[in-house]
Amino acid sequence: MNSLRRIIKNFICNPMILALYWVFCYELTTLCMYGRSNNNLYIVMACLVFFIAMFIFYTIRLSKSKEYRSKLPNSKLWVCITVIIISIITLFYGIKIYKSATNYGGKLAWVIERVKNERKIKFEKDNIYEDGVSGIFEDINKKIELPKKLYISNDLSVKFEKDGTITYFETFVYGKDKYGKDTSFLIYYDKDKSKDIKLVLNGAVNADYSNSKLLDPLFETVDCISIKDTVSKWDAMEFGLLYKGKRNWESNREGIVLVNKNKQEIPTDLASAKLIGYTVSIYIPGMEDQITPVRYNLLTDSYWFSYLNTEEEDKLEEDKKELDFITGNSNNNDEFYLKDGIRYKLNVEDKAAGSFFYSLQKSNDSGNNWSVLNEDPFNGAVGEASGIYFIDENIGFIGASRDGGCIGELYRTEDGGKSFNKIEFENKSVKLDSGTSFNPFDFPKVPYEKDGELYLNIEQGADGDYNGNSSLLYISEDKGKTWEYIKEVTSDN
Repeated sequence: MNSLRRIIKNFICNPMILALYWVFCYELTTLCMYGRSNNNLYIVMACLVFFIAMFIFYTIRLSKSKEYRSKLPNSKLWVCITVIIISIITLFYGIKIYKSATNYGGKLAWVIERVKNERKIKFEKDNIYEDGVSGIFEDINKKIELPKKLYISNDLSVKFEKDGTITYFETFVYGKDKYGKDTSFLIYYDKDKSKDIKLVLNGAVNADYSNSKLLDPLFETVDCISIKDTVSKWDAMEFGLLYKGKRNWESNREGIVLVNKNKQEIPTDLASAKLIGYTVSIYIPGMEDQITPVRYNLLTDSYWFSYLNTEEEDKLEEDKKELDFITGNSNNNDEFYLKDGIRYKLNVEDKAAGSFFYSLQKSNDSGNNWSVLNEDPFNGAVGEASGIYFIDENIGFIGASRDGGCIGELYRTEDGGKSFNKIEFENKSVKLDSGTSFNPFDFPKVPYEKDGELYLNIEQGADGDYNGNSSLLYISEDKGKTWEYIKEVTSDN
């Protein structure tokens, strides 16, 4: 212990050490304040090396000779003066370093902020033709849990090559995390600068949570269009995608393409004299004035979509066939018309990773006003609605599609939609020539009435190919409580 005191005493009492400590603190403070690492960093490192070398020197010298005394000033007075000088230097420059680390007072504060809030994420789903725009957020979700519902602050811009490889994108999005707290994400990628997505958390944003800034319409629209086919007619090496949320095009129809969720193009005159929609623009960067961008607007019944309440569109609402054409719906999909203005619909409340979360709603005035009957009719299960059918105001059926339409489920209610129970069907296995058995019939459709009887078909789903994609026909004599197998049918039956 005494030896350590002697080493420290001789070390700090060296005037050269004292002068160098002042240089070290000055350069370190300058580095923290301004970040001139090319100059200051080398001096700071050189000082540290010298300190270590001198400390080792004194340690070796004193270990060899316990009687060794430095020729440098070593009196009690000089020790006190040295301690005071070191304290003043440390306090003076320590305060400056502290200020540089807080309230964005210097370069150090920005470095700390970057370490706290900046993340780099490996970009794997980088082909817009194959992965769409949602692939970007799927990669991010692997490392950072994003809110289920996201909003854009300004716009989302993507640039990609002729083969679909994404070279650049930038956006600023926000939402509420699982605890209900506001959170934001600055997302940036430039292929020429990095292979990773740069993500900056908790930036300042005006989070007004306006439906006009929802991000879900972008994902859904891109899923319903072919970006590759759109750009194939252009002779260029780079293309762009731009999304700004809901936009008002008034009477302008230049470049406008209306599509429904069945990927069908709709005549623009069905949008009435005033078009407002969530627009996804595909264009050639720098050539927007010469080549008109293709501006896709999706017409759908998703939770974020609503008609413009114009007279023409009100007529479309009343005209069921026209409405089905625009939205791509049918009686056995997401909405059902019972009688006398009574309607039921499965309304999408949220979407995550390709799965939907629904509520069951009812209208007694032909869809002008809706009330929620059941906030979770599928009892926590996720997927996509495959049908809805009501016999009367008490008994009804809803269907759900899973795994991309490969399997399905059917639910029944007896209390007007307040609760649903899953319908179970007898396993109908078939035997192949090889002797193995399997059940290809795993997608029950919603029932239908024919000649006063209630029927349903159990189909094979999107992955089925057995016997010409045949299905099983069932009949019920107790309003769908139990079902009796009739026969296997084909499309020719």
